[in-house]
Amino acid sequence: MTAIITLDDNNSVHASNLGMAGALEQIGLAISDVDPRLARWLIDKSNRTGFSMEFDLRGLSDDRRAAFWLGVDRANEKFRDVGPDCGPSVYVIRLFQEMRDIHGKAVGKQVSLIDLDEIWFDDDANTA
Repeated sequence: MTAIITLDDNNSVHASNLGMAGALEQIGLAISDVDPRLARWLIDKSNRTGFSMEFDLRGLSDDRRAAFWLGVDRANEKFRDVGPDCGPSVYVIRLFQEMRDIHGKAVGKQVSLIDLDEIWFDDDANTA
């Protein structure tokens, strides 16, 4: 079971669903004070089971992509003192951190916008 997140520059992070789910949950929790709607969507996305998980960060607005990367930074800082045997979620957070610094050639591909209202597991329908 794989998860693929396409980054801003058309590079992508490939990981196990388990590692990606944990990473997205931690990233969402880390930005709940900055962008509660994106945080809620990321946490919901982390709870979706299935054979494959995939989305393209370019489908987020510039502000939401900035919030996502802030979440990566915060989650990475949270696990800063965890050693090399860190587990799959922390590994994926660190992979996001490393991949952000690798710049590839962006392709002018049309990307569908991500609908943050597409929530599968809605514990609180009144959350903004």
